[in-house]
Amino acid sequence: MKRLSIILLVVMLSLTSCAKIKEKEMAKESRPSSFQPKPLDDKWSRWIVDEWEGSGESDAGAGKGRAKIEFGLNGQFLIIKGEGEITEMTDEQIQYLKETMHASDEDIERFQSSTFKELQIHTIDLETGEVIGYLFDSLRCIAEGRGRREGNKETMEWKWSGTGKGASSIRITEKVSDNKITVTEKYTLPDGSIMEDKGEMTRRKITTEK
Repeated sequence: MKRLSIILLVVMLSLTSCAKIKEKEMAKESRPSSFQPKPLDDKWSRWIVDEWEGSGESDAGAGKGRAKIEFGLNGQFLIIKGEGEITEMTDEQIQYLKETMHASDEDIERFQSSTFKELQIHTIDLETGEVIGYLFDSLRCIAEGRGRREGNKETMEWKWSGTGKGASSIRITEKVSDNKITVTEKYTLPDGSIMEDKGEMTRRKITTEK
């Protein structure tokens, strides 16, 4: 009886090992090719590609902006080009920039009179399924982000360098409807202070298929 139990145990372990090996082989076979990936064709990417415009506000002021989102490099990346202008800054917001960002009066004047520009490049990590993002802006900030999409929401965690060195942020982009996006972002600055901004954008042109 004891021998029979041992034999059964050996058989069960063998079957389990075979199943795990088969599972790994199937996962390996189903993994997307890293040599020549197919172009991005997920629902989120197809929906967000277009031209958008809107407004937002933050601890640094209020403004309006535009963004053009398109597929680039044979469809392997989302290329996001945005620009905006400051429309209002209160005395409190100016003081906030001086205290937290050490901005001078000249810096703030140039910031108010210039067009802010930003370039983002996003794609999907073939191994993890995460969204990978890279950001460059006209304040010479550079950021690298990673995150995930769940339903109508994309959450990205960013690590900043360049003139934003040492800061981090969490950005939530949400699809409110086929033609409306909301974006909220909470920054943690190197000195531990917190800065937040939020905005809303609508589609500039309605395409026939999203």
